[in-house]
Amino acid sequence: MRLKSLVSEKKIFFTLHVLLLIAGIYPLVTFEKVPLLLRLNSFYHPLLDLFFYYAAFLGSKELYLLLMVTLLMRKQNIRTLLVGAGGFVTMSVIIQGMKRLPCFDQSRPITLIPTAMSVHLVEGITHQTHLSFPSGHTGIIFTATWLIYFLAPKKPYWFSISLLLLACAVAYSRIYLCQHFYRDVYVGALIGMGSTTAVYTFLKHWQGPAWLDQPL
Repeated sequence: MRLKSLVSEKKIFFTLHVLLLIAGIYPLVTFEKVPLLLRLNSFYHPLLDLFFYYAAFLGSKELYLLLMVTLLMRKQNIRTLLVGAGGFVTMSVIIQGMKRLPCFDQSRPITLIPTAMSVHLVEGITHQTHLSFPSGHTGIIFTATWLIYFLAPKKPYWFSISLLLLACAVAYSRIYLCQHFYRDVYVGALIGMGSTTAVYTFLKHWQGPAWLDQPL
């Protein structure tokens, strides 16, 4: 009931993400992961190299820490800080746990691309070889954008669309840079959304002690 109320309050934001996830199923079930990566890799440009090189940093844990420091400096209450920290911890535990399960294929794109294939690699990127599924950067950026949306006092249409485009750009940067497959970022996005929503829904409705609503 609480989740239903949350979805109703933030209908536009949830609708945009649900439509994205539904549309995203098509490439997930239609293409094998390596051929899809190679197809996407064929679309590149020097300006895109530069853009996605820096966009990937927005999905780093350092940037999420900066977001939390910003909330702290703005004298947010402890409940809000717990939402931010709880969403990140929940997302990280799930993703890092899944990465280390033996039932998942852990190899990164650079190790599975046939040596005979010519691929576009962005200069300055160190390509990892293991722990590919799911994408941690994608989980972080979707956790961050959902947190920002939940906490924003005003939520116009353009704000919802901008956050979605930002998250998608960071997620796609992981594919563009040959660090992850499409399925890695798709599942990473799901985990980021679900973690933040679950933690926010619980803490928003939890009465708890009085100090939760005091600024830190």
